[in-house]
Amino acid sequence: MPRTRSLPRLWYRRRGQGEPLLLITGFTISAAVFDPILPLYEPHFECIVYDHRASGRSDKPPLLTSMAELAGDAARVLDELGIESAHVSGLSMGGMVAQEMAIRFPERVRGLMLGCSTSGGPRAIRPSLKELGTLGATTVKALREPGRPWLSAALFSDEFRRDHPERVRELLRYFAKHRAPAYGALAHLMASVYHDTTSRLHLIEAPTLVMHGERDQMAPLANARMLAGRIPDAELAIVPGAGHAYGLEAPQLSLDLVLDWLRRRGPIEAGRPRQGLIAQAEPVTRALGLPIGALRTGASLAGLVADKIGGGGDVAVDRRTA
Repeated sequence: MPRTRSLPRLWYRRRGQGEPLLLITGFTISAAVFDPILPLYEPHFECIVYDHRASGRSDKPPLLTSMAELAGDAARVLDELGIESAHVSGLSMGGMVAQEMAIRFPERVRGLMLGCSTSGGPRAIRPSLKELGTLGATTVKALREPGRPWLSAALFSDEFRRDHPERVRELLRYFAKHRAPAYGALAHLMASVYHDTTSRLHLIEAPTLVMHGERDQMAPLANARMLAGRIPDAELAIVPGAGHAYGLEAPQLSLDLVLDWLRRRGPIEAGRPRQGLIAQAEPVTRALGLPIGALRTGASLAGLVADKIGGGGDVAVDRRTA
């Protein structure tokens, strides 16, 4: 399979026909996770998938990275294919990459789809103690079983795991393909920890569909409501009964929600490129993405503490589509 010519070299693949759709996978997971659903998407889109640096079949430099660098990688994949702009769909950590891509490179993004993701930082909503306890108990129970069934508790709803155990085992195999090395996992972890777009979501110009599984235990649904409330032109679509990996658990419904949204929005043009000093400084801020992310996260934490002391708080608008 082809790789980008520029370094680090990224493994990528394109399939299907229609408007280009860049699919961005999550934390340390290769693009093999999209294999079960690509046959559904290919009649509607030219699907472009790739593996992040430090994971999958891409180069694995033993270096830390940032969401800014990962967003630059996504743009490089489009460059390699000669594609000026595409619909961009990011899932979980891939949604963080997609947010950063839409902020930094608005001219490369048409419709933006953020799935089971968060804005990161201290203001992101974490699972409650009750949710963590339930998830932990299920995971411990699954550890006694062969393979990696413990991962299923974090990915799929209880009902899906109970009613479709064979399908769950089949899907888990895709998560295990092309595993990242330990240092790659650390690089993705640091990029995720210091991802914080909360104060910059208003800069996203692209029409955005925020999608989330109703029973996501990894990233609570409130994160999707926050994203939909803070992004200027956003809608929230909840996949009923589904968990974190809603696209695999309810593939046809998930695709139908995307197609319906695109039909209602009509043709979506890419955004306007950033201008002036901000555009000129982008390569520098990208190279310094990790320390800048740490500073943003620290500022967000300080603001959160000030809000708590002053009795303030965030108000998110819930725009649901069914």
